[in-house]
Amino acid sequence: MPVTELPVQNYPLISILIAARNEEDTILACLQAIDHLNYPKSAVEVIIGNDGSTDQTKARVVAFITDRPNYYLRDITEPIAGLQGKANVLAQLAGFARGKYLFFTDADTQVPPDWLTEMSRQLTGRIGIVTGITLPEGPAFFHKLQTIDWLYNLTLTHLISSMGVPVTAMGNNMAVSRIDYDEVGGYESLPFSVVEDYALFRAIIASGSDFRNLLNEQVLATTKPVYTLWAFLQQRKRWMKGATALPVWIVILLYGQYLAGPLLLLLGWFMPALAIGLYVVRLFIQTLVISFGLSRLRQTNLWPYALFFDIYQLIIGPLSIVFYLLPIPIEWKGRTYTTVVNRLDV
Repeated sequence: MPVTELPVQNYPLISILIAARNEEDTILACLQAIDHLNYPKSAVEVIIGNDGSTDQTKARVVAFITDRPNYYLRDITEPIAGLQGKANVLAQLAGFARGKYLFFTDADTQVPPDWLTEMSRQLTGRIGIVTGITLPEGPAFFHKLQTIDWLYNLTLTHLISSMGVPVTAMGNNMAVSRIDYDEVGGYESLPFSVVEDYALFRAIIASGSDFRNLLNEQVLATTKPVYTLWAFLQQRKRWMKGATALPVWIVILLYGQYLAGPLLLLLGWFMPALAIGLYVVRLFIQTLVISFGLSRLRQTNLWPYALFFDIYQLIIGPLSIVFYLLPIPIEWKGRTYTTVVNRLDV
């Protein structure tokens, strides 16, 4: 029997929170995917926060939710608790939400039909936060390489997390127990960050709750890739800024991954045999991780693009490091963030 035909009392109320800023091209696909979730509609509330959009985002949401009483649109015009940007929107949406569980996704993301059932069943016992997996999806060669890039790094995150080491969460595919969210005081009690999902993840872990990082088809969402090199480098700069709060050993590994090409070339000048051996080991491990991720998510059709991933890695790694070190502010969703204190300049 389909899940939507089962008695609604068997399912806890879930609140899906979506921050939307100038997403007229993607918001309908996001909401349509949510509308097809295998979960009783009466046990779901969908709350969309219009974050000062200047395009047709609000109009399209209003038209979509007209005959859907469990969908709500909130205009977010003022900050609370000194928050700005997405964290401010989510904090206010969470205050409006009534669900036992808070699910987070982005307006440019499409979640799979079993998203709610698979994620919510993990939120038992001491588990306070659960993360799914999201991959960018686009037709161009550059888009496919981004897909492999995300898959590789998120598969690594899953494998490390499976050993009990908390790494990070993804705000476009994340679920949090309401009890745990309230226990840490919500977003309004956290320092402002351009990676608000990681800030919430760390707070919940620090409170003593556990986590799950999933890697399966039931929680595989899709999102839009970035289309220009500038947007790509800006995305990496924002992620790298957030990564500075990770444990030191993970930061060192990340920098080692990004600078693998220059480091191996330098080593090869003095000890070529060792440099070649390390490169072969690195390539072997990388291939194993990608193979595991592709197989687990049933994305083996992407294997031809995986063959070019190492070249892509060796190029974008150093480029991303250089761009990160340049005194260029982070631009995201039409807003500018300083890279020193994570402050929003408006």
